Amino acid sequence: AVVSTQSTGVVADPAREMHTHVALLKNTDSSEEECLYALEALAFHAEDIDQANDLYLIGGLQVCCAYLKHTNTELQNAACEVIASAVQNNEKVAMFVTDSDVLNILLKLVEGEKEVRVKSLYAVSCLVRGNNDALEKFNELEGYNVIVRALQSDITKLQTKALFMVSSICASYPKQSELYCTMGITEQLFVVLGSGDVSGPSTLHALSLLLSISHDCPDAVFPKDARDVLLELRTRLDTVAQAEEVNICETLLQRWPDPRRDSVER
Repeated sequence: AVVSTQSTGVVADPAREMHTHVALLKNTDSSEEECLYALEALAFHAEDIDQANDLYLIGGLQVCCAYLKHTNTELQNAACEVIASAVQNNEKVAMFVTDSDVLNILLKLVEGEKEVRVKSLYAVSCLVRGNNDALEKFNELEGYNVIVRALQSDITKLQTKALFMVSSICASYPKQSELYCTMGITEQLFVVLGSGDVSGPSTLHALSLLLSISHDCPDAVFPKDARDVLLELRTRLDTVAQAEEVNICETLLQRWPDPRRDSVER
């Protein structure tokens, strides 16, 4: 018998186990619990590039993607995990997801059921970050609108993942900063920076994105109280000793026009 991946972390025959799980997923008599286990196991396998390629070659990735349309949100989330694991640093698999309708389905899930929004955005982020072809398809599908709406969500994890994704994209592709500037993202960034837990990851992602925008978009429009928000944030950061956030905040303050010396009205 094949040793369970999740119970030991070691598999005697990964190819055989993947075949077994894919067959289970294709079997209409399989229970939802069995399918969930199979998807979780395949997500584990897909973390290995060679095994992710094998999963794709045997048609298993395509089978997993079909579960994005399942009515069970746990199965949808598990399918998102498989995709997220498989596409990272894997050009062949990323190309399949980009060229198929999978990205479009994922973007719809980001704005769908609350239980699936975070995992689907995670899969989109894993695909698009650092992948120019996937980013082009993402923009063709107007995925930027989906992400900006995710930034405005009251779901903290969703907002955090959206911030991380946009920050990473803009850091790698400066022209994307201009796109997000035209969509008024700076206003949303200052909403994030002016509220919430400064020790959480959202603050770092928002500051990093703001740094990219301030560098790449000389005509960007910022709130009138932008400097005040940053000064107040700098004070709050002192209480939690977040060194990286403090450094970025100070860099921004150095670049920011002091209203006492610059009366430019935005």
